[in-house]
Amino acid sequence: ELEPIPGIVPLRNVRFLAPKMVRKPIRHIEGTRRTILEAALRLFDEHGFRDTSMSALAKEAGVGAGTIYRHFEHKEDLVESLYEAARDEAHRSVLTMGFDEGAPVRDRLYTTWRAVILNYIDCPRLYRFILKYESSAYLRAKRRAQTEDLRTPFRQIYEDGVAQGLVAPLPESVYASFFTGALSHLVQEHLNDGLALDDEMIDRTFEMLWAAYTNEGSSRD
Repeated sequence: ELEPIPGIVPLRNVRFLAPKMVRKPIRHIEGTRRTILEAALRLFDEHGFRDTSMSALAKEAGVGAGTIYRHFEHKEDLVESLYEAARDEAHRSVLTMGFDEGAPVRDRLYTTWRAVILNYIDCPRLYRFILKYESSAYLRAKRRAQTEDLRTPFRQIYEDGVAQGLVAPLPESVYASFFTGALSHLVQEHLNDGLALDDEMIDRTFEMLWAAYTNEGSSRD
């Protein structure tokens, strides 16, 4: 049996969910626009961006093609709008799970790690879409600038960690890649029944992440 980790408060009353969406993935948008975006999320997850036609999307959403074009100029506009809605939803989910901007760096990073894991499990399509989009050609320079505010919690953790000498002054993207890469693989293993992401495993994997971020053997020059 795993021993408790000093300084880490175990999760309690956590429900680990089946590998499917169990709640509405986009909750801050209402009406037909949300219906279309959620239908797009399902089809993009199953077939990809380029292999999803607007006619297939209209059928999935239960609306006419003309209705889609009243809300979105073209397919690229729809994809970019879905990305912004997904990032906003992910951002809100972290802030509503006890994120304290005044807490120590380690505590804020742990809260973010836990929140993203639980929300990814709760709504995997949303997070798979974000990761897929950010690795695609769709994310253009102008859109990167518009989504910077959504990365604020992680960016502040990174900047405070560097300022306090806790982590090496490497580019923020290096730390973000460690975070998202490890987390996405862990959650997918969990969803595929290959790994039980219970409270102890979430704590243990965070310890590994923190050790990688703060490894005293790494160069800080």
